[in-house]
Amino acid sequence: MVNSNFPVPSEIPGKLITDRNHIRNLKQHVANLCGLRQSQRFPGSQPVSFTHESLDLLESEDFWVCEKSDGVRVMALIVMAHNNNTFNGGPGDDGKQEVYFINRRDEFFLVDQVCFPHYEDQNRYLKDSIIDGELVIDVEPQTGQHLRFLVFDCIVLDGQNLMQRPLMNRYGRLKDWVIAPLNKMLDARPRQREIMPFEIKLKSMELAYGIEKVLRIDLPKLTHGNDGLIFTSACSPYRIGTDPKILKWKPPSENSIDFRLELRFPPRPDDPTEVDFFAKPVFVLMMNCGEDGEKFFDTLQMSDEEWHDRKLRREQLDNRVVETVWDAKLQTWKILRFRDDKREGNYRDIIYKIIQSIQDGVEAEELSKRSLRIKQAWKARAEGRPNPNGPSKVPTHRKLKGTNPYTRGKFVTMPTIARQGTLASTIKRI
Repeated sequence: MVNSNFPVPSEIPGKLITDRNHIRNLKQHVANLCGLRQSQRFPGSQPVSFTHESLDLLESEDFWVCEKSDGVRVMALIVMAHNNNTFNGGPGDDGKQEVYFINRRDEFFLVDQVCFPHYEDQNRYLKDSIIDGELVIDVEPQTGQHLRFLVFDCIVLDGQNLMQRPLMNRYGRLKDWVIAPLNKMLDARPRQREIMPFEIKLKSMELAYGIEKVLRIDLPKLTHGNDGLIFTSACSPYRIGTDPKILKWKPPSENSIDFRLELRFPPRPDDPTEVDFFAKPVFVLMMNCGEDGEKFFDTLQMSDEEWHDRKLRREQLDNRVVETVWDAKLQTWKILRFRDDKREGNYRDIIYKIIQSIQDGVEAEELSKRSLRIKQAWKARAEGRPNPNGPSKVPTHRKLKGTNPYTRGKFVTMPTIARQGTLASTIKRI
C-alpha cells in the first residue's frame, strides 16, 4: 500500500540562513504572525496515528482525506524584507518580497526566483503569509524528475491570522487567494515559470468518505512516493504541534517510529580499556523524552552483510535520526530510512501512540468498508439528523501478533559496550 520507491528530496532549495540576528528576526516575525510570544520550534502541526477509535471520530465529525506524500515537510514564509533584515510589514510597505522555507529543524532557507502576487492586484506582492506543504520529487516517464511544493494549508495570509478558522476556509483562501493568482501570473509570464526552482501545486483533498477513490484510483496514479493517508478535521482550527484532529493512517505493519541511533562498540579483546571500532557495534535506539533528555528504548538488529555494505559506503550511522519499522517475523526493528530533516526522534508520547496503532491498526479493507457509514453520518449532520448508524460498536483493541515491541524496551540490561570511547555498563530503564 505504502510506496517509497520514489526519490525523496535530499536537500531544501535555497540558501540556509546562518546569521543569528537574521534568524532571530525571522523567528520573532513568525511568532508575531502566529500570535505567539516567541517561536522556538517548527510552527507546523503534527498528526497522531490512526487506531480503531479513529473510525468513530471520522463518523462523528467532518474530515477531509488526502494521500500522505513521502517527501520533506516545509512551510513557506512570505515577507516584505528591508535592508536590515527586518520584516515589519504594513500598509504601503515598500520592502522587497522574500520567500523562506522553514523545515522541521526550524531552519530558514531563502528561496530565489519565487514570488507570490497579491490576490487583489497582480502588480503588488503578497506579504506576511505562512503556507504549509511538502516538497516531493515527481517522476514522470516523458519529462523525468520534477521538484514540486505541494501546498495544503494556509495559516496566515497577508498579515491576517487564519489559525482559528476551520480547514475548509483556510484551504479555500489558499486555493483562491494564493494559488489562483500565482497561476494567473505564471500564465502571463512564462519566463518566470521557467526560472522557478520548483513547481507549486495545490494538494488535492477529498471528503473522508471518498476513501475508496483515494486508495484505489488516486494512489496508483501518483508519480511521487506515498506514505499512507492523512485525515484532517474540516471544522477544526490549526494547531501547532501534535493535533489529535489530524490522523495519519498506514497499514499496521508499515507504521514507523523515528529514533536517534547510537552505535556502541565493544572493548578490544586484547585491551579492555580500549574500544574496538573494527567490531560490529550494538545498534541502540534512543527515545526522545523532552526535558528529561533521551532514554534507551530498544536495540535493532543488522545483518553482517548489511553492516559490511554500510561500512564500505562509509555511511554515517551514529547520532542520526532513523525511521524504523517493526519486523514481526524477525522480532526486531529495522531501518527504513534516515531522517536528516529532523533534529530528534519522535517524542515518548508519540511513540506510545504509534505502538498502540501497530497493535490496534486498521487495514485498508476495513477502512474502505467503513466509508459508507462515514458518508451516511456526514449527510445526516448536513441535514440536521442524528447518525442513522448509532454509536459505533467497533472494538478498540487488537493484539499484535508476536512479541509486543513496546515491552521490549521496558527494562533491559545493556552489555558492557562503549560509544565514542566511553565505556558504559548500566541498566537502562524507560
